Amino acid sequence: MDNKNFAIFASGSGTNAEVLVKHAFAKNYPLKMIFTDKNNAGVIKRLEKLDIPLICIEKESMSKDEYEQKILKVLDNHGINWIFLAGYMKILGQTFLDYFFDQKLSLYRIINIHPSLLPSFPGADGFGDAFSYGVKISGITIHFVDKGVDTGPILLQETFRRDENDTLESFKKKGQMIEHKIYPKAIDLVMNNNVNLFRGDK
Repeated sequence: MDNKNFAIFASGSGTNAEVLVKHAFAKNYPLKMIFTDKNNAGVIKRLEKLDIPLICIEKESMSKDEYEQKILKVLDNHGINWIFLAGYMKILGQTFLDYFFDQKLSLYRIINIHPSLLPSFPGADGFGDAFSYGVKISGITIHFVDKGVDTGPILLQETFRRDENDTLESFKKKGQMIEHKIYPKAIDLVMNNNVNLFRGDK
């Protein structure tokens, strides 16, 4: 697919989103919009000074299907073909996933970042779960989204060590440094048609 127009989805503070936006600007990649589902999300204030459309649609009283159809209409209007999730906290429904299915890749054109070494510690609190378990080595995973929760094919993983004096906060900071380092690489691979070269565990 020649059209690599993409959007970044974020629900929180937007630190990863900001890294990706600046990377996209530096590389002249076709980033078309930022989407958030919360009108008080930190990502709005963080990115409001950057020259990129930032769209917020809250779910309110809509059904999940109605909500996702509304989002898809916006994405279609912007010609979006890829999505990078950067702290987006909603699970995507099947209708939404199907819209982004790529027959050639046999994958959904949606990529997520997760704060653990998947398949260990999936779910909403990867950092906290890994820290509470007492791991000595943790890491960051970038993966394709599929029908499960954090179960899609792994693109990139990088590890970091937990030190004896680490608190949960310092543990998270180590992980976030890795996030900011490796997530832009996923965009590079998509933009340069190298997705097939790093599918699977690596």
